[in-house]
Amino acid sequence: MKQEILQTKSRKLKKRGWQKRVITQINSSSYLSYNLLMHFIRKEKLKLNKKLLANFFVSEAGTSFSLRKWMLWFYGI
Repeated sequence: MKQEILQTKSRKLKKRGWQKRVITQINSSSYLSYNLLMHFIRKEKLKLNKKLLANFFVSEAGTSFSLRKWMLWFYGI
């Protein structure tokens, strides 16, 4: 019983650590904040995997700039 509880706790901690890494990757490599990006994705009802999105921002230099430019044009800011 105790082993099962510890395994569940370990999985939750692993997911939490992974989520923090993804957020820091997106925040550090883009011109957008993570919160603004997630708001835009939810509002537009896009189905994107956060892990792939973080890798996309890290590997492609112009992606975040182009996305920000498109968002500003789309919302008329």
